[in-house]
Amino acid sequence: MKFTCSVVALLALVGAANAQFVATNAGPLNSDGPIGAAGNGTFGATYSGAGTIFGSVAFTGDLTSGDIGSYLSEARWNVKNLNTGAASAFQFASGTTWTGTVNVAANRGMFLWASSGDNFSFEAYESYNDSGTDASWSNVSFTFNSAAIGSLGNVNAGTIDFDTFTSAFDTELALYTEAGVLLGTNDDAGGLQSQVVQNLAEGNYYVIIGGYNSNFGDGGAAGGTAGGDYVLHVNGANAASGTLAAGGLAAYSLTVVPTPGALALLGLGGLVTARRRR
Repeated sequence: MKFTCSVVALLALVGAANAQFVATNAGPLNSDGPIGAAGNGTFGATYSGAGTIFGSVAFTGDLTSGDIGSYLSEARWNVKNLNTGAASAFQFASGTTWTGTVNVAANRGMFLWASSGDNFSFEAYESYNDSGTDASWSNVSFTFNSAAIGSLGNVNAGTIDFDTFTSAFDTELALYTEAGVLLGTNDDAGGLQSQVVQNLAEGNYYVIIGGYNSNFGDGGAAGGTAGGDYVLHVNGANAASGTLAAGGLAAYSLTVVPTPGALALLGLGGLVTARRRR
């Protein structure tokens, strides 16, 4: 099985060049209970650009304590594409109890498919629900930016082994189809590193590396809490390497092509057909 790639992945923007999606709300929006709780604040926005894959989100918002002992780290957001059902949960703030209002600003890695006209919901929620209103958000802004995706080149169809063994931190790994369907994910197949083995037919795919506590699902992914130097192997060969910030994701495209034997059979079939036509 032949594998070709560049050790240092070539970065390329996917979808609309420099596509961006900004969603804002003045609030107040309560962060009160688990996802779907009646007391949670929500707002919506519609993406009107060309079809693309977003790769990061920059967030800012003012968070006011409910003075009931909630932690900053418990006030979170769930972003959902209502057209596809894909959802990603984000933790932007870190810390324990606080009083008054603090500004929260953070950048997070993500992988989110979007088409023109897709409707998104933004829900404030609490990872731990204290009695009463835990916190409230105001002056909220989400800015989504296009994904920068490395190229792994071509791999022959069949069983393909992806792993992050020898990476220097607790990784997670996911494999997606070109359309955003999650084919496989793994956390700790090799100690703190990850491995996904999948039989792949011809087509285009995405491999995504995240840190511990990453969130992978159909149509989207959100970065976890760990970061560091990573190495990506494909069928045992070094395919890519880099440094991942905590909360980030590293994404790579992969094209699966027919095996040489299959190509030879196709060629022979065409020759036989041509002879019969004579």
